[in-house]
Amino acid sequence: MRLVDRAEYLGYTPATESRRLITNGLPKELPETLGGRHRFTPLSLYVGDHLAATAFARLDGVGQFWLDVWLLSPKRGRWELRTGSTVAADPADENVLRPRPGSAALSGHAHAGQSARYNASPVPWLRRPHRWVRYGIVRLSAEVGVVRLGEHDVMVPEHGLQALAWRAGRADVAVDLLGHRGERLSALPLR
Repeated sequence: MRLVDRAEYLGYTPATESRRLITNGLPKELPETLGGRHRFTPLSLYVGDHLAATAFARLDGVGQFWLDVWLLSPKRGRWELRTGSTVAADPADENVLRPRPGSAALSGHAHAGQSARYNASPVPWLRRPHRWVRYGIVRLSAEVGVVRLGEHDVMVPEHGLQALAWRAGRADVAVDLLGHRGERLSALPLR
């Protein structure tokens, strides 16, 4: 039995595409839907202090949408893939690239999906006391224009799916959700 290459299984190479996304940013235009020539597309990017999270949407062979989130950190001047996770998109989402709904449809300004954690202690790339790093994807309402995580402001893409990475501590990490004019809409606690 041979090992299956990630690129063969996923339809893209996560490390290469994540580095391309960090270097070039999000493309100006995303496909309207996935299928045909477009089996995957970058969704969002977060670059913080020694951490980056990238998110991609992909369509598998049976028509199921998947959301992939990858965690990267710099090593000798190059972004290295540390880990990642995949979750099936909500079955109600006929197209994950559609414009995002308003806060009434989401029952608030944000819906935080599941996050994953990564043990950073065996490698020296992250200073203590932050042994655990968390990463995930958040669906944001149409009213949210910017996510502020610590000192980093991230513009929210039109589809409203934003990848984030943070250093998990004993207390929740506060994320401020800002409107399109910079007004504070609400806070989102990340665990």
